[in-house]
Amino acid sequence: MKVDFNNIGIGALAIGSVLNIKTEFSLAKATLILPFITHTECLYYLARATTQANSIEKLIAERTSYISNFNARYYDSLCLAFSSIQYLTEMGYAQHQGDLLLKIKPLEYNPKMGTRAKKIFQAANNISALLSENEKKLFLNLRVEL
Repeated sequence: MKVDFNNIGIGALAIGSVLNIKTEFSLAKATLILPFITHTECLYYLARATTQANSIEKLIAERTSYISNFNARYYDSLCLAFSSIQYLTEMGYAQHQGDLLLKIKPLEYNPKMGTRAKKIFQAANNISALLSENEKKLFLNLRVEL
Protein backbone atom coordinates (compact mmCIF):
# COMPACT_ATOMS: atom_id res chain seq x y z
CA MET A 1 0.00 0.00 0.00
CA LYS A 2 1.38 3.39 -1.02
CA VAL A 3 0.71 6.19 1.44
CA ASP A 4 0.25 9.65 -0.05
CA PHE A 5 2.10 12.14 2.13
CA ASN A 6 1.12 15.07 -0.07
CA ASN A 7 -1.99 16.28 1.71
CA ILE A 8 -3.30 19.62 2.95
CA GLY A 9 -1.20 19.39 6.12
CA ILE A 10 2.03 18.94 4.16
CA GLY A 11 0.93 21.63 1.70
CA ALA A 12 0.24 24.12 4.48
CA LEU A 13 3.58 23.25 6.12
CA ALA A 14 5.46 23.78 2.87
CA ILE A 15 3.87 27.10 1.99
CA GLY A 16 3.94 28.26 5.63
CA SER A 17 7.62 27.37 6.09
CA VAL A 18 8.61 29.36 2.99
CA LEU A 19 6.35 32.20 4.15
CA ASN A 20 8.30 32.21 7.45
CA ILE A 21 11.42 33.20 5.50
CA LYS A 22 10.00 35.36 2.74
CA THR A 23 7.16 37.17 4.51
CA GLU A 24 5.25 37.90 1.32
CA PHE A 25 5.11 36.53 -2.19
CA SER A 26 2.65 36.27 -5.04
CA LEU A 27 0.04 33.55 -5.23
CA ALA A 28 1.65 32.41 -8.49
CA LYS A 29 4.93 31.78 -6.65
CA ALA A 30 3.06 30.02 -3.83
CA THR A 31 1.75 27.49 -6.35
CA LEU A 32 5.35 26.64 -7.32
CA ILE A 33 6.33 25.46 -3.83
CA LEU A 34 4.55 22.10 -3.72
CA PRO A 35 6.08 20.65 -6.92
CA PHE A 36 9.51 21.07 -5.30
CA ILE A 37 8.54 19.13 -2.17
CA THR A 38 6.46 16.42 -3.87
CA HIS A 39 9.61 15.12 -5.56
CA THR A 40 11.40 13.29 -2.73
CA GLU A 41 14.91 13.54 -4.18
CA CYS A 42 14.44 17.25 -4.87
CA LEU A 43 13.15 17.83 -1.33
CA TYR A 44 16.10 16.00 0.23
CA TYR A 45 18.56 17.88 -1.99
CA LEU A 46 17.07 21.28 -1.10
CA ALA A 47 16.97 20.33 2.61
CA ARG A 48 20.71 19.56 2.80
CA ALA A 49 22.78 22.09 4.72
CA THR A 50 25.43 22.03 1.97
CA THR A 51 23.00 22.92 -0.83
CA GLN A 52 23.09 26.51 -2.05
CA ALA A 53 20.18 27.05 -4.45
CA ASN A 54 21.31 30.35 -5.92
CA SER A 55 19.21 30.24 -9.07
CA ILE A 56 16.68 28.12 -10.87
CA GLU A 57 19.04 27.86 -13.85
CA LYS A 58 21.74 26.31 -11.66
CA LEU A 59 19.27 23.80 -10.22
CA ILE A 60 18.06 22.85 -13.70
CA ALA A 61 21.62 22.47 -15.00
CA GLU A 62 22.86 20.41 -12.05
CA ARG A 63 19.74 18.38 -11.24
CA THR A 64 17.79 18.05 -14.49
CA SER A 65 15.93 14.94 -13.31
CA TYR A 66 14.41 16.91 -10.42
CA ILE A 67 12.73 19.31 -12.85
CA SER A 68 11.98 17.01 -15.81
CA ASN A 69 8.31 16.46 -14.90
CA PHE A 70 7.76 19.74 -13.03
CA ASN A 71 4.81 20.73 -15.26
CA ALA A 72 2.92 17.53 -14.38
CA ARG A 73 3.70 17.92 -10.67
CA TYR A 74 2.60 21.57 -10.86
CA TYR A 75 -0.84 20.70 -12.20
CA ASP A 76 -1.17 17.69 -9.87
CA SER A 77 -0.57 19.93 -6.85
CA LEU A 78 -2.41 23.09 -7.97
CA CYS A 79 -5.68 22.31 -6.17
CA LEU A 80 -3.74 21.28 -3.06
CA ALA A 81 -1.79 24.55 -3.18
CA PHE A 82 -4.95 26.65 -3.14
CA SER A 83 -6.51 24.49 -0.40
CA SER A 84 -3.34 24.89 1.67
CA ILE A 85 -3.35 28.66 1.14
CA GLN A 86 -7.00 28.78 2.20
CA TYR A 87 -6.19 26.71 5.30
CA LEU A 88 -3.28 29.00 6.27
CA THR A 89 -5.55 32.01 5.80
CA GLU A 90 -8.41 30.59 7.85
CA MET A 91 -6.07 29.51 10.66
CA GLY A 92 -4.60 33.02 10.89
CA TYR A 93 -1.09 32.24 9.62
CA ALA A 94 -1.42 34.14 6.35
CA GLN A 95 -3.49 36.82 4.71
CA HIS A 96 -4.45 37.09 1.07
CA GLN A 97 -4.19 40.67 -0.20
CA GLY A 98 -4.70 41.15 -3.92
CA ASP A 99 -2.14 38.95 -5.67
CA LEU A 100 0.02 38.61 -2.54
CA LEU A 101 0.14 36.11 0.28
CA LEU A 102 1.34 37.81 3.49
CA LYS A 103 2.60 36.20 6.71
CA ILE A 104 0.59 37.10 9.80
CA LYS A 105 2.26 34.77 12.28
CA PRO A 106 5.04 32.20 11.90
CA LEU A 107 4.36 28.52 11.42
CA GLU A 108 6.70 26.81 13.87
CA TYR A 109 8.29 23.39 13.52
CA ASN A 110 7.59 20.79 16.18
CA PRO A 111 9.48 17.45 16.18
CA LYS A 112 6.11 15.68 16.54
CA MET A 113 5.39 16.74 12.94
CA GLY A 114 7.78 14.05 11.69
CA THR A 115 10.83 13.76 9.48
CA ARG A 116 9.14 14.85 6.25
CA ALA A 117 8.03 18.09 7.91
CA LYS A 118 11.58 18.57 9.21
CA LYS A 119 12.95 18.21 5.66
CA ILE A 120 10.37 20.71 4.38
CA PHE A 121 11.38 23.27 7.01
CA GLN A 122 15.06 22.68 6.18
CA ALA A 123 14.38 23.13 2.44
CA ALA A 124 12.43 26.36 2.96
CA ASN A 125 15.54 28.58 2.75
CA ASN A 126 16.53 27.17 -0.64
CA ILE A 127 12.98 27.22 -1.98
CA SER A 128 12.67 30.84 -0.85
CA ALA A 129 15.92 31.68 -2.66
CA LEU A 130 14.66 30.02 -5.84
CA LEU A 131 11.38 31.95 -5.64
CA SER A 132 13.16 35.29 -5.36
CA GLU A 133 13.45 35.40 -9.15
CA ASN A 134 10.86 36.96 -11.46
CA GLU A 135 7.76 34.75 -11.62
CA LYS A 136 7.57 34.85 -15.43
CA LYS A 137 11.17 33.67 -15.57
CA LEU A 138 10.42 30.91 -13.05
CA PHE A 139 7.42 29.59 -14.99
CA LEU A 140 9.39 29.71 -18.24
CA ASN A 141 12.49 27.96 -16.86
CA LEU A 142 10.46 25.32 -15.04
CA ARG A 143 8.55 24.66 -18.29
CA VAL A 144 5.13 25.18 -16.75
CA GLU A 145 2.61 25.30 -19.58
CA LEU A 146 0.05 28.01 -18.92
